[in-house]
Amino acid sequence: MLNTEKVRKFVIFVLLILVSSIYSQQKGASLLAASNIQKSNDIYAVVVGISDYQDPCIPDLRYADKDALSFANYLRTNNGRSNGSGLDKDHLKVLINQEATMAKFAGALDWLWEVCKEGDQAIIYFSGHGDVEQKSLSQPGFLLCWDAPCRVYMGGGAFSLHMLQEAISTLSIQNKAKVIVITDACHSGALAGSSVGGAQATASNLAKQFGNEVKILSCQPNEFSIEGEQWGGGRGVFSYHLIDALYGLADNNDDHIVNLQEVGRYLEDHVSKEVAPFNQVPLIIGNRNEKIAVVNSQLLSSIRSGETNKSKILDTKESEDKEVEILKGIDEKISIIYDLFKGAIKNKLLLTSDKNCANYYYEQLIKEPKLALLFPKMKQDFAAAMQDEAQQAINDYLMGDPKELKKRWAYDDRYQKFPLYLNKAAELLGEAHYLYQTIKAREHYFNGLNMRLRGERNKDTFLFRQAMTELNKTLMLDSTASYGYNEMGLLERRFKNYQSAIHYFNQAILYSPKWVFPMANLTLSYGDLGNMTMAIQSGIKAISTDPNSPFAQYNLARVYEKDSNWIEAIKYYSNTRKLDSSIIYSGALLNIGFVLYLQKKYSEAEQVVIKYSILYPENTSLYIPAFLVIYFKQGMEDKSLIVLEEALKNGYKDFKSIEEEPDLKDFITNPKYLALKKKYFN
Repeated sequence: MLNTEKVRKFVIFVLLILVSSIYSQQKGASLLAASNIQKSNDIYAVVVGISDYQDPCIPDLRYADKDALSFANYLRTNNGRSNGSGLDKDHLKVLINQEATMAKFAGALDWLWEVCKEGDQAIIYFSGHGDVEQKSLSQPGFLLCWDAPCRVYMGGGAFSLHMLQEAISTLSIQNKAKVIVITDACHSGALAGSSVGGAQATASNLAKQFGNEVKILSCQPNEFSIEGEQWGGGRGVFSYHLIDALYGLADNNDDHIVNLQEVGRYLEDHVSKEVAPFNQVPLIIGNRNEKIAVVNSQLLSSIRSGETNKSKILDTKESEDKEVEILKGIDEKISIIYDLFKGAIKNKLLLTSDKNCANYYYEQLIKEPKLALLFPKMKQDFAAAMQDEAQQAINDYLMGDPKELKKRWAYDDRYQKFPLYLNKAAELLGEAHYLYQTIKAREHYFNGLNMRLRGERNKDTFLFRQAMTELNKTLMLDSTASYGYNEMGLLERRFKNYQSAIHYFNQAILYSPKWVFPMANLTLSYGDLGNMTMAIQSGIKAISTDPNSPFAQYNLARVYEKDSNWIEAIKYYSNTRKLDSSIIYSGALLNIGFVLYLQKKYSEAEQVVIKYSILYPENTSLYIPAFLVIYFKQGMEDKSLIVLEEALKNGYKDFKSIEEEPDLKDFITNPKYLALKKKYFN
């Protein structure tokens, strides 16, 4: 097993709002950088809001993105810096919806670590879903990024609270920055951990204080965050009143300072009252006397009187950033290369053999001294893009997307790129980076996957052995990698080591208890051993976990077929067809025909095969032998030969599929068959 530090390396994301500032009354209530308001410290912020999740199984939120944008605009307007100006793009990173991937959030945290110095404040704000897959000490919870898979958080796309605390500790201890964490991540919805109170368990772990950081959470661990149109035309009640509090509406003693105690009291009074009869009491953690904001009396009075439209105040535009300023002062040729680099990342031309790729431009740009201040951004953007591409393939596989499964099973060339992407990303970030081992684990996973796929195509068991070596490296680097255990189970099945396969599939389920693939694979492995009771139990569990999984339905049907339970086999093959009639699960239809054939219902079986040949005319290697078997079994040898010759005239040449069919062993010795083979086989 990996130590705690390695476990915490697996996912990415969270919200912190680190606040500090100088006593300034020029622009409303401003966040304070430190208790000593005479210090002139800088402020940096990462703000994240996700309402529209990529995975359709993760329920979308209504206003989480709007809440984050409102908070970001507040910072752009009013931030407590000595000159009274708002945060510009050099001090504020905003990730909304599809921009808030796990890799991009990690890059934003890297940016905070690089820019924050002693006395600065680092702000990270998160509004979205929080959840766990299971309640355990090793899995305290996740903040779900945009690309989180709905049932397999260990597969990436989610930011572990272990990782969040590492980010907080690095900023506060190593960088000596002031850290305040603000989260709104306890929303209702049918998530993977709903049955074990996943959102509440995440909130409970978020509430733990590990140092001197300040935390402001949207609700108590046993409650949900409420959002609705009655707050600002569509906002979360917590976010809406938090910004009011920071403007100075929480300043009860009129001393022009808003401290943590006043923020907490204001939120509790307003939020709790307005959500009744539901319960939502925001939670504040830290020194209650901590100064959080400075009040601009004139602006506050204007807001209270209604003379100033608060939403208009917050509707600000980002200022020109350091990137633009730097590019203005360099040679035009370098500027063009920089634009090509950004365009290559946008168009996902990351690592190619020609010169039209991000890596080619990157290697040129890092040799230009005048771009030195942009090197961290270039590195973070490039590394994030490569991780995002690999993550999408993992997500599509975890979701059972038929198109992705077809690409995987056909050994799409794209899969060969992923190990290269991940290797390069790890190289860019360096061995000391908290994501390094996670990225390397996935690199070895894709290497092993590619070897297995090539091995299946070439029937090469040596490649299976090499694949197992790569997968062992994956599990050494990340002992919680459920996708790695599942792949090892598949390899053990190839070697008919069914007990070992069962062990690995169970390990995958242990770390991702809502992922249906290892459950469905476990179903077949028990069937391989002849333990039909356990096979059927596992299959039913898989279907109850994900009733919409054609893979789970298909594998249970195969077990019932093996157990000669024809009625149940046809039932689950039919269910597979209802859920997915694409080419990926086309075998379900043909298997129905085979089950009918086994029952000697030859006429019905023939009709099924005819239907299959119409729907999937390209799959001649499957339905031509099926026709031959049905006719030959009924003593219609001449009809079998007629069907075969017609197929041969139309280009069919797969004699191997015919000769490997056990029920045609007498047919292939017929002189007429041999004559046809000689005539058409070159």
